[in-house]
Amino acid sequence: MKSINRSGDRFIAQIVLFICIFAISSCTIVPDEEKSEENDGKIDIYFASGTFKADEYAENIWGKRVVPFFKEKSLPLETLLPVWHKDQQAAGNEFGYREKAEGSPWNFRVKGSGNVVAVNTQSRASTIDVDLIPCDGTSDLVLQIGPVFKGSSIRDSLDFISFTDFTNQLEFAQLSNALNKIVGKEVTSTLDRDNLMGKKVSFTGAFTQLQDSDLVRVTPVSLEVE
Repeated sequence: MKSINRSGDRFIAQIVLFICIFAISSCTIVPDEEKSEENDGKIDIYFASGTFKADEYAENIWGKRVVPFFKEKSLPLETLLPVWHKDQQAAGNEFGYREKAEGSPWNFRVKGSGNVVAVNTQSRASTIDVDLIPCDGTSDLVLQIGPVFKGSSIRDSLDFISFTDFTNQLEFAQLSNALNKIVGKEVTSTLDRDNLMGKKVSFTGAFTQLQDSDLVRVTPVSLEVE
């Protein structure tokens, strides 16, 4: 009787072991995909589901929709900034866009021309300071030139893109990174960074209401250096 019980126990143990091995072998391990964009010193890490192709989506809308949209909808900074410096909330109500209601930061589609008065290329999140025309020798804004671009201003300024169009927040974040990647490739990659000081630049782009700086930080959608 004991022999029969031991045989039965071994049989059951073998079945359990088989089930465990099958379960482990059926699992798919999805690695973390570390994004290069830094946000206030922190690295955002998103988990790729493999179902949403953010780069393809961004490439598809960039030339067809994003660039024409900014060309048509951008507001001159000389119109916006006086209101902005006086009352950010009033500027948002009059000129800004945000998909969500109260509590979300305002996003602004802007354009301008001016002279480069400072070049900051010590980090990969490089910027230039621009003194808008009519120039007075002081910086009016910071223009991101990458190759790392902070924030999601471009994505969040598009009124034809909604968070509800995507499966989850991760896909929405991937789209922002994909759009910023296009800026680095199509807009700023050919800049002569060693000779930007004093040059006149013209641009369209977006910025988001921030609380950590007096100067607005614009991510360009188009940029010309004269």
